[in-house]
Amino acid sequence: MRRGRGRFTFTARAAVLLAAAAACTGAAHLAGCTNDPFDPASVLNAPPVARIFISAAPGGDLTPTSYYERTFYWSGSDQDGFVVEYHVSIETEAGMAAPWATTQSTDTTMTFNTDDLGEARALIRLACRDDDGAVSDTVSQYIPLRNFPPVINFVADYDTTFWSYAATNFRFFALDLDGNVTMNDSVVYFLDTADTNLVPLPEGEPGADPNLRPVIKELDDIDNGRFEVELRGIAVAGTRTLSVLIGDEADATTTYDWSWEVLPALSSVLLVDDMLGDIDVPFYHGSMDSIFGPGQWSRYDISEGLPDRTWIMLETFKQFDAVFWYTGITTSASLGDLAAEIQAYLYDEVGPSGNPGRLLLISKGVIGGSQQLPPSFVQSTLGIERQPTVSTFYIPQDKTSFAVPAGRLPDLHFSNSFSAGIGVEPYDEDSEAIYQMEYWRFWVSPPREPYDPFVGVRRPHSNSGEYARSVLVALQFEYVNPADGLAAVRGMLTDELGVTLP
Repeated sequence: MRRGRGRFTFTARAAVLLAAAAACTGAAHLAGCTNDPFDPASVLNAPPVARIFISAAPGGDLTPTSYYERTFYWSGSDQDGFVVEYHVSIETEAGMAAPWATTQSTDTTMTFNTDDLGEARALIRLACRDDDGAVSDTVSQYIPLRNFPPVINFVADYDTTFWSYAATNFRFFALDLDGNVTMNDSVVYFLDTADTNLVPLPEGEPGADPNLRPVIKELDDIDNGRFEVELRGIAVAGTRTLSVLIGDEADATTTYDWSWEVLPALSSVLLVDDMLGDIDVPFYHGSMDSIFGPGQWSRYDISEGLPDRTWIMLETFKQFDAVFWYTGITTSASLGDLAAEIQAYLYDEVGPSGNPGRLLLISKGVIGGSQQLPPSFVQSTLGIERQPTVSTFYIPQDKTSFAVPAGRLPDLHFSNSFSAGIGVEPYDEDSEAIYQMEYWRFWVSPPREPYDPFVGVRRPHSNSGEYARSVLVALQFEYVNPADGLAAVRGMLTDELGVTLP
């Protein structure tokens, strides 16, 4: 026993020895005899036991764990005292003994160097000493370590690209199971047309073209490993493959490949199909077949949804001299979502002919519905007032929409009584009416002049001497006499918009 601060304190071992002495004394008294004085040293000290908190499943091997910032835990126990210190040796190279360290800690965190195969090892040896100097048996545990290469995939909210024209984007994330801190903060990407023997150039530098060579891009969000690849000019149509590479500090590199179909620009006009179903196919698709030849024209089926980023549509429009867009009977949400891109295409960007783009829009639902297009787009781009002069009206098959002035464009006759229209008003003196309906109150007989309402407008006015940037017709052309409709489409593209057709 030890003396401390005016009172007796006992070690755990002393308590055991006193208990044994008392038992012996009691036994001697009962037997009516006496023994020699008790010697505590006569009771042996039990050695402590050391443990490492890692073990494999019975009959199996440990699964390799990460080499980076690995924490190992151990403990020791003593039945007749307490553990005062640990002796630890962690061997990192086979056959190369590691020094022993003495510590009172029960864990350590280490980062290992991996070999050419991305592997490392840790052989932990552990012993502990108790308060009376006894040392435990040495226990050991082999722990296989390895580097986990990063992984790359699309982010959850990305709508996967299966086809595009010469512009598209991809949004990815990169993840490293060793911790993103071990991953490079940039990626390398290129198309399958690139010469991968060339040195990668940083994105944005002259010559950094993924069509021709690898390009380096920093991660947009390093903490979450997010990045976006934008392809604004894919040089070759057909099945293309994008390759994205990222590495880590252990020199492991992961490559992610994605293939999709890049459509060629077959014609000078892009047909934008913004109508569900196939009632539009006979007229609109048939008209493009007639103008450019069967299958020799380009189409964007926007009813399937917009691309991941709206700038892709602007880059797509720029591949064509004109966009021929048609909708159903209701206002198109897609048209509103792309209003800024259409305005840029018509007034800021240059198409393949060297001129700003042109728009032919056939849309009965351009205004007047519950969903509204942006005011600046309706007034400044399409050149009409925001409110219809006449709400939706239906057209008997014996009625006509006349060109203004007469003979400028072909008149439109209606092949059945399903067609509908809406009255529009030119916005200002820079807008010009080009089609006018017979008086919309068709039950008045005979229809009286002046004819009403306007159903077609171009902008700018022909008095400016320019071709129009936009032409709008607020009728359902799928019900127009096919010969009239085809002649009108040709006339509006060539005479009003200045597009060269075959």
